[in-house]
Amino acid sequence: MVLVDLDGTIFEITPNWSMERNSEWEKETLNAKPLVGGVARLRILKEMGFTVVVLTARGQGCRKYTTQKLKAHGLWDLVDHIYHRPKAYEGVKSSVYKAAMIAKLQKKFRFLVSLEDEEPNLRVMEQAGIPVVLDAKTWWVQNS
Repeated sequence: MVLVDLDGTIFEITPNWSMERNSEWEKETLNAKPLVGGVARLRILKEMGFTVVVLTARGQGCRKYTTQKLKAHGLWDLVDHIYHRPKAYEGVKSSVYKAAMIAKLQKKFRFLVSLEDEEPNLRVMEQAGIPVVLDAKTWWVQNS
């Protein structure tokens, strides 16, 4: 199983998020371009037979835009499970939310690799014992 982040990993980061403009930001995620390196690695991992679990800090209101975005770029069929940030974790640091979710998901899945871009989240995954972490920042330059 592979644990995958979306923003900054598979798609460019959509800037200017805040609680006040969350609805606008959710729609703006549709404008984020795919990151060539992230998409390539996602495809390779799926071809290798990995089950793909997406864990995103995007809120529940962004679910329809996430689905639309993945479908628009031919990635929908590569994803087996998607978990969006529940309302209970709104306003909480991404790393806190992801640590809690990873603890829950590890009861169901055994992750062998993860794709992530944020340092605190990388540390969370390492602390959770996910043995291989692919740092998405290494492929950001491919999109420039």
